[in-house]
Amino acid sequence: MNTKNKILHLIMVMASLAGFGSCMDGEWDAPDMSTPPYGNNYLTEGTLTTIAELKTKYAGEIADRGFKEITEDLQLRVVVTGNDMGGNLYKQIAIQDETSSMIVGINATGLYPYLAVGQELLINLKGICVGGYGKQAQLGTEYNGSIGRMDDAVWQQHVRLVGTPDMAKVDTLDFNADWNMEAYSGALVKLTDVTIEGADGKAVLAPEDGSVALTSNCANRNIKGLSKSNVVLRTSTYSKFANLVIPTGKVDIYGIATRFNNTWQILMRTEGDLHIK
Repeated sequence: MNTKNKILHLIMVMASLAGFGSCMDGEWDAPDMSTPPYGNNYLTEGTLTTIAELKTKYAGEIADRGFKEITEDLQLRVVVTGNDMGGNLYKQIAIQDETSSMIVGINATGLYPYLAVGQELLINLKGICVGGYGKQAQLGTEYNGSIGRMDDAVWQQHVRLVGTPDMAKVDTLDFNADWNMEAYSGALVKLTDVTIEGADGKAVLAPEDGSVALTSNCANRNIKGLSKSNVVLRTSTYSKFANLVIPTGKVDIYGIATRFNNTWQILMRTEGDLHIK
């Protein structure tokens, strides 16, 4: 290659590199890491309703193990109070606003990295269902004629994360067994100075050895020290703390107070929800 050709070749290479750099700048910008990698970021706030209003409007469906699709352009602005980090809330999260609380059924696992406790959510209700399982109010979709978990793709189209998790937004209520179940089911609660039935220094919360009757792979342990006896600690055998030895003395218990008909079921979220006195 003579000198003239070498110069022309060098000019062409430099021009090509300049063009490549220009394309990189114009079409391959680095991703905006401030955008949450979850949910529908195009969702904007419209007409808000409250959990209490939903429970009142759909009280019949909730009480009769029914469901109904929401057709109005309504939204909830809520805070996550419970997720699947500990494996005891399976394919669901608990939410609250300033009026009440409820469960959201989502057919997916590994929800907790995105739906952390304290995470505020904007939920578009149009097109999803509200109903009741054992009279526990729940958002989801229809499944075999009842309320069930919505597909993850459906959920992510109906939710937007608002800000970052903030524990200051989470309200924990002192549990009262005499509460109105319709109003308080789904709430994050604290039970103070109670004992758990079956504690002998060896028994664990949710054994699989047949020593405790299981319902849907969960053990129900009666909680003593309350004004009523219809309160159980419900623990899944698949939870990360299923083999935790039950303390023999008084404890404080944090958890989501769900209901199954007329029984309160306290769902611990993680092992850290059990405080030995």
